[in-house]
Amino acid sequence: MHKNTKVLFFGRKNCLHSKRMIKELKKFFNKINIVLSNKPNEKISKKVLKWKGEYIFCFRSYSLLKETFLKKASIAAINFHPGPPEYRGIGCVNFSILNSEKFYGVTSHLMSKNVDKGKIIDVKRFKLKKNDNISSILTQSYKLQLIQFKKIIKKLCLNPNNLKKMIKNSNKEKWSKKLYTRSDLNNLYKMNIGYKIKISNIQTYLESTMTKKFKPYIELNKKKYFLLNEK
Repeated sequence: MHKNTKVLFFGRKNCLHSKRMIKELKKFFNKINIVLSNKPNEKISKKVLKWKGEYIFCFRSYSLLKETFLKKASIAAINFHPGPPEYRGIGCVNFSILNSEKFYGVTSHLMSKNVDKGKIIDVKRFKLKKNDNISSILTQSYKLQLIQFKKIIKKLCLNPNNLKKMIKNSNKEKWSKKLYTRSDLNNLYKMNIGYKIKISNIQTYLESTMTKKFKPYIELNKKKYFLLNEK
């Protein structure tokens, strides 16, 4: 147990996987501040902004962390991105299915002023199966990310200098130039006819958008008509 090491964790409210990561952190640190967000671009409280310590860890957080704030972590500010380096930003699973990728993965990296652009610490990949969908890929991703999280925490606790070694070992991994934004994801779900003509495989499109919670839609006269998945 690292009694004097201060850790700040940013996660998401009502997220089972954030809870699991917090549980792991408590095995190694006893000075942990936790910030859980539940809506995009959620602001950080003044109390949290005054924090100073050794590590910032981030997973699925909606909070916007400025570069000046990231520097308050004296050793490292690390993000656990539920996507491979080829897919930066949001909606990574959706776009990977749309692009008929054969593999998917998760990435841990140092946080910087640019989204999903900092030095890569570790990448874990897995092969996609024919019957994989958004839900199954996310489930595999989160399980793999927790393993990755445990591995990195243990190495940092053994010796903070292990961080440099992990970055060096991952120097062949490179971020894609393309950053997927919330606007890109919203446009994907909006079934604009002109956009969909470019998609040769409608089944692939549906697989990249249909979930229990989210569905593609057509907008007519400012009203949204959602596509139902009937079996």
